[in-house]
Formats: sequence, structure tokens, C-alpha cells
Amino acid sequence: LLTSGEVGFPYEISAADLSTSGVHDFDGALKTAMTAHPKIDPATGQMHFFGYGFVPPYLTYHVADPDGTLLSSEQVDVAGPTMMHDFAITDRDVVFWEFPVVLDLSLAAEGTSLPFRWEPEYGARIGVMPPGGTNADIRWVEVPPAYVFHSINAFRDGDEIVVDVSQFETMFEAGPLGQAPELHRWRINTAGKELAFSDE
Repeated sequence: LLTSGEVGFPYEISAADLSTSGVHDFDGALKTAMTAHPKIDPATGQMHFFGYGFVPPYLTYHVADPDGTLLSSEQVDVAGPTMMHDFAITDRDVVFWEFPVVLDLSLAAEGTSLPFRWEPEYGARIGVMPPGGTNADIRWVEVPPAYVFHSINAFRDGDEIVVDVSQFETMFEAGPLGQAPELHRWRINTAGKELAFSDE
């Protein structure tokens, strides 16, 4: 039983009494942070998760076996340190979103609790790769700038990956969270040489 947060290693919790056993690093194999939102593949029992970093590697994708063995850790190339809070999986896909909420160390020096700023010029894109894939396998499609903390659901519909998300128009511009989020359904068509994106 693991607890996890925005960055850092997870903590192992005793299932018997919920006491803290200590930091869990998969017997020393985990070298990066772990996301707060790992996903369990119901068919394989494997746990898929990632960690983002403030210094390179900025994004690392991990897969662990049901017995807790870390099977793979794969660096995924992204342009810089962004807040990547969640991701999604289907039976055939791992879906990352790289949105323009960028680490700003000057805010950290000022003591800001969340040292990130909205930078639409950074760009926004969604990446798709097979489960357990490598950086060479990921395909990206550029999308309009927005921000998503949490996915709701993801599944395959033929050649399309359908991802339901709670989406903000911007982030950290008008107060701590900006505007209220809205439900969006992304459709990512994988049939062509290039991915195609639509937003409902």
C-alpha cells in the first residue's frame, strides 16, 4: 500500500494498521519522483506511473509488475520542467499531456508554495505511446494551450483514443487555480502518419 504526492518517492503504508513503513523506492530501482496518480492495468496487473523533475530528466515513465518489481524506466523527451500532474492509459496506449505550466525558480526563491507560472508561449501537446514503450515510440500532437490536473477516463474507440478530462482554460493566472474547470472529451486519431486531435 503506497501513498504518493506531487513529487518525491512514495511511502509504504502498513495495510494492517496504516502505520508508515517508510520510503518505497522499489528496492533501489526508482531513481526519479513518482506521480500522485499511478494507473493499474486491469488485464496485466502492471502499474504504470511517471515522475516529473525540476532538472533533467524532466519526464520519466515507469512500469512495475504486480509483485512490486520495477520493470522499466524510460526517459521521455520534453522541452522543459512543467507541472505534469496526471496521465491516462488504455489497453493499448499511454497518454501524456505537456501543458504550459512551467517551473519558475524565482517564485521558489520568493517562497511561493507552488513555484509555477502560466506560459502559453511554451506550447501544448499530447503524446501517445504503447504501454511499456520507449521514447522512440511516442507520437505527439500539438493542441491549444490549456491545463489538466486530472483525467476521468480513457478508452479506445477503433483508431481513436478517447480521454475525458477536467480542463482549465488557463492556470495560476487568476488566483490559485484560475477559472473553474470544464469537462472535455479529447479524441486522438492514431490511424494516419500524424496524430489528429479534436476536443468536444
